[in-house]
Amino acid sequence: MGRVTTAHIALFSISTLALLCSCGPAGSKGGSYTPPEPAPFSEMTPHLGMSPSAVSELFTSDAPLDFVLAADFDELRKDRTDDAKDRPAQILVMGPDGDPVEIPSHVKTRGNFRLQRSTCADPPLRLNLPETRPQGTVLDGQDKLKLVTHCRDSDRSEQNILEEYLAYRIYNQLTDISFRVQLAEITYLDTSGKHDPVHRMGFLIEDEDAMAERLAGLMIETPGANPDDFVREDLALMYMFQFMVGNVDWGAGTSHNVKILRKDSEYYPIPFDFDWSGLVDAPYAGPSPMTEPFHDSVRERLYWGACLQGLDYQALFGRFRSARNEILGLVRDQAGFSERSRESAEDYLEEFFSIIDDPRQAERAIINACREW
Repeated sequence: MGRVTTAHIALFSISTLALLCSCGPAGSKGGSYTPPEPAPFSEMTPHLGMSPSAVSELFTSDAPLDFVLAADFDELRKDRTDDAKDRPAQILVMGPDGDPVEIPSHVKTRGNFRLQRSTCADPPLRLNLPETRPQGTVLDGQDKLKLVTHCRDSDRSEQNILEEYLAYRIYNQLTDISFRVQLAEITYLDTSGKHDPVHRMGFLIEDEDAMAERLAGLMIETPGANPDDFVREDLALMYMFQFMVGNVDWGAGTSHNVKILRKDSEYYPIPFDFDWSGLVDAPYAGPSPMTEPFHDSVRERLYWGACLQGLDYQALFGRFRSARNEILGLVRDQAGFSERSRESAEDYLEEFFSIIDDPRQAERAIINACREW
């Protein structure tokens, strides 16, 4: 978790700003691993729902995308380092004419905390799609896509994934300057033959360069930033959203779970990675050493935003109130939610609205709780 930096470094004056690069497949680092033979098409097809896909374009629908991901998951589960290599994979997805289309690709593990074996039996993945001729599938034109997978093959873990997906969708509802996500029903087919197929829901995250292009901006990296460097209304929106979902695992100044978009010479924070939020309440999530003195669990909200001089909190609260019905509608319509998850999410979000609707609670929990910088 990061704090807002105390030494003022204006983004527009930093000479070390660097464009985020698109890197090719990681090279193999020794060893004699020989990938298993590709899964025969005949083995993949039975695991794909054969009804026409309800998803015609990625990141534009809440309908789940059905696909099969075939790879050596026995080896992937061993890849627990930052420099893990890309492994051969195949994706089977429905084509425009109703026939399944096979897409040769690569996949690698990614992440930080969830990459640890002690945390997740199944690490998050990154799909590296090939530059091939268009085949008419929803994956045409995509390059690298983060795939948020279940942490463990359990219903509880799958519900956590849906709760994190919901957090992304809520932020989409509040602003277009956000990562779009695509819900998916995925069958993981192990080509090593050591594990049975696993069918679970997950979601894809929009590539950050594709998002920047969509927003007519540019993703940047910086060694540090202060609140004054960002568009204030958008920074305040992110602060309030993080409070809404009960997340303190972020730092705008340190770019911890926050990306920075430059657009028209201004800078916007874009949050991601919400598995440590109270809305998700993952089994491994809890207060960090930095926030432990202030709350007992991630379900207990803690306002972690910096104090912004002259901020109109009532206007900010109004922005959330105006989206209340749409946000709660996302909860009610969330595909795959158990009734327990639906009720828990709705109650947790309603609690947020009760705070901002009560002047005393809002002043105590938010306005007077901001952090000096």
